[in-house]
Amino acid sequence: MKARTELFLYQLLWTAEMATQPTFRNLSGSFEGWAYRNGFLRQVRELERKNILESAKNPHSTERVFRLTQSGRRLARGGRDPEALWSRPWDGKWRMVVFDLPESQRSLRQSLRRALRAAHLGCLQQSVWITPDPLDPATDLIRPLKVDAGSLVFFEGLPCGGENDADLAFKAWDFSMINRQYAQYTEHLQRFATVKKQASPDKLLAWLTEERNLWMGCLSTDPLLPNVLLPQGYAGQKAWDHRRTTLAKFAQYAKSLTSKV
Repeated sequence: MKARTELFLYQLLWTAEMATQPTFRNLSGSFEGWAYRNGFLRQVRELERKNILESAKNPHSTERVFRLTQSGRRLARGGRDPEALWSRPWDGKWRMVVFDLPESQRSLRQSLRRALRAAHLGCLQQSVWITPDPLDPATDLIRPLKVDAGSLVFFEGLPCGGENDADLAFKAWDFSMINRQYAQYTEHLQRFATVKKQASPDKLLAWLTEERNLWMGCLSTDPLLPNVLLPQGYAGQKAWDHRRTTLAKFAQYAKSLTSKV
């Protein structure tokens, strides 16, 4: 999916709906106008066909109202729901991926590590990776790499040497780096008040674009572990609360701009 389309869906996610009318009226002063100028409305039919958008006639006007479907909301969120992941139950078992690839297969080894990182596994050692979740997502990413079965082993079990689960999690994921990303993201959220005062739809949309990029960067590195495994000082949940509050304000302001058209 094109980046502009993703941003359009993201905008819809936080403004809840977009009323449109296929005319050439002057829309340059609103977010709806921004959508027209950037060609989003040409993609609406395709998004409806894919069950990403749904539309209905507004009973009080000639406009149509577009909303995200449930599938569209998941897509706009980047496919991960922090609250659901933090609150998920954990069976107490760790899943482990261990591999041993020779120096001659350095490229394959690097590809394997990228796949494991993309599946949000944590690195205990260079060749030992863990996760509290089933390994299906990881195996789906590893399978195309065609790693020799003798060089790759999957385990599931419990620590038996007195290891603390929270300590294992802290060692496997770089929470210092994760917290720095959340701090950078929170700083950006705090700029919303300044951008809002400028009363410029384009600047506000630029702020939203950067907000999405920073948030997706946080999600790409944060494993979003179950609550029982989160280390002391973890910044993700506070950043999430700040995000919901700020984007609710963004949605309210975006609607006020559109209503002025």
